[in-house]
Amino acid sequence: MKRLFLIATLLLPLQVIAQPWITREDTYWFASTGVDLRNATFGGTVNDAAYDGTFSIGYRNVGFSIIAYYETFSAIEYESMGINPGFVVRPGKKLVPAGDISLSFIRRPWKTYPSLAFNARMEYHFDRFFVYLRAENRWRTDYDFYQFSVYGGFSIKFGFN
Repeated sequence: MKRLFLIATLLLPLQVIAQPWITREDTYWFASTGVDLRNATFGGTVNDAAYDGTFSIGYRNVGFSIIAYYETFSAIEYESMGINPGFVVRPGKKLVPAGDISLSFIRRPWKTYPSLAFNARMEYHFDRFFVYLRAENRWRTDYDFYQFSVYGGFSIKFGFN
């Protein structure tokens, strides 16, 4: 896990250095909030419908993205936090697909566990904000199984123009 984190943080920024078409619209900071849509509406495999929310801050520079996030799900005493280095497929467009890997920790009342997730995002961009859907496949090391979740959210861009 440490080796994977080191490779991701050292090699992914090199992708940005080699791209000469960087514009101000493609480089910005953003703050986001979102919810797990299934848990909010129907409930999950071990819980009734309840709030499972995420808060994050990120930086995007053309094809490179980095996100630090915190997730709280008090109904099952679950917290997750981590960093997500990733890539953006169509920077500067209205409809933007992106992907990342989540290097994170799951905190439960009895123990803290390392965790790994793969995320695919679809974002629709407006001038100063965007909305997103994010599919996540997380290795739930607290229970030793993979779980698929879908999040929806809202992000505000800042730090450009």
